[in-house]
Amino acid sequence: MLTITMSAKGQFVLPKAVREHLKLYPGCKVDVTIDDKMRLVLTPALHDPEELFADRPPVRRVVSVEEMNRAIGRAVRGRV
Repeated sequence: MLTITMSAKGQFVLPKAVREHLKLYPGCKVDVTIDDKMRLVLTPALHDPEELFADRPPVRRVVSVEEMNRAIGRAVRGRV
Protein backbone atom coordinates (compact mmCIF):
# COMPACT_ATOMS: atom_id res chain seq x y z
CA MET A 1 0.00 0.00 0.00
CA LEU A 2 1.17 3.51 -0.75
CA THR A 3 0.64 6.45 1.62
CA ILE A 4 0.73 10.07 0.50
CA THR A 5 0.44 13.20 2.64
CA MET A 6 -1.72 16.27 2.06
CA SER A 7 0.08 19.62 2.15
CA ALA A 8 -1.11 22.69 4.04
CA LYS A 9 -2.66 23.85 0.76
CA GLY A 10 -4.69 20.62 0.43
CA GLN A 11 -2.49 19.20 -2.32
CA PHE A 12 -1.25 15.64 -2.80
CA VAL A 13 1.81 14.59 -4.75
CA LEU A 14 1.63 11.24 -6.51
CA PRO A 15 4.97 9.44 -6.63
CA LYS A 16 6.67 9.36 -10.01
CA ALA A 17 6.23 5.58 -10.35
CA VAL A 18 2.44 5.94 -9.93
CA ARG A 19 2.25 8.82 -12.42
CA GLU A 20 4.26 6.87 -14.96
CA HIS A 21 2.22 3.68 -14.50
CA LEU A 22 -1.04 5.62 -15.05
CA LYS A 23 0.45 7.69 -17.87
CA LEU A 24 -0.29 10.94 -16.02
CA TYR A 25 1.57 14.02 -17.18
CA PRO A 26 1.34 17.72 -16.23
CA GLY A 27 -2.09 19.00 -17.25
CA CYS A 28 -3.79 15.56 -17.16
CA LYS A 29 -7.19 15.49 -15.55
CA VAL A 30 -8.18 13.00 -12.85
CA ASP A 31 -11.77 12.19 -11.87
CA VAL A 32 -12.28 12.07 -8.10
CA THR A 33 -15.05 10.07 -6.40
CA ILE A 34 -15.73 8.77 -2.90
CA ASP A 35 -16.96 5.19 -2.70
CA ASP A 36 -19.44 3.75 -0.20
CA LYS A 37 -16.61 2.91 2.25
CA MET A 38 -15.48 6.58 2.29
CA ARG A 39 -12.42 5.82 0.15
CA LEU A 40 -11.08 8.40 -2.24
CA VAL A 41 -10.96 6.98 -5.76
CA LEU A 42 -8.81 8.70 -8.38
CA THR A 43 -9.40 7.72 -12.00
CA PRO A 44 -7.38 9.15 -14.88
CA ALA A 45 -9.69 11.07 -17.21
CA LEU A 46 -7.69 10.20 -20.29
CA HIS A 47 -10.28 11.34 -22.83
CA ASP A 48 -12.91 14.01 -23.06
CA PRO A 49 -16.25 12.53 -24.18
CA GLU A 50 -16.22 14.73 -27.28
CA GLU A 51 -12.87 13.26 -28.30
CA LEU A 52 -14.20 9.70 -28.16
CA PHE A 53 -16.72 10.37 -30.92
CA ALA A 54 -14.81 12.95 -32.98
CA ASP A 55 -13.82 10.46 -35.72
CA ARG A 56 -17.07 8.50 -35.70
CA PRO A 57 -18.71 8.21 -39.11
CA PRO A 58 -22.05 9.97 -39.51
CA VAL A 59 -25.17 8.08 -38.45
CA ARG A 60 -27.01 6.91 -41.56
CA ARG A 61 -29.73 4.76 -40.02
CA VAL A 62 -31.85 5.55 -37.00
CA VAL A 63 -33.19 2.51 -35.15
CA SER A 64 -36.13 2.61 -32.77
CA VAL A 65 -36.06 1.05 -29.31
CA GLU A 66 -38.51 -1.59 -30.54
CA GLU A 67 -36.19 -2.53 -33.42
CA MET A 68 -33.26 -2.77 -31.00
CA ASN A 69 -35.28 -5.00 -28.66
CA ARG A 70 -36.25 -7.29 -31.56
CA ALA A 71 -32.61 -7.54 -32.69
CA ILE A 72 -31.49 -8.35 -29.15
CA GLY A 73 -34.23 -10.98 -28.87
CA ARG A 74 -33.13 -12.60 -32.16
CA ALA A 75 -29.51 -12.67 -30.98
CA VAL A 76 -30.43 -14.21 -27.62
CA ARG A 77 -32.61 -16.86 -29.25
CA GLY A 78 -29.75 -17.74 -31.58
CA ARG A 79 -27.48 -18.51 -28.61
CA VAL A 80 -29.85 -20.91 -26.86
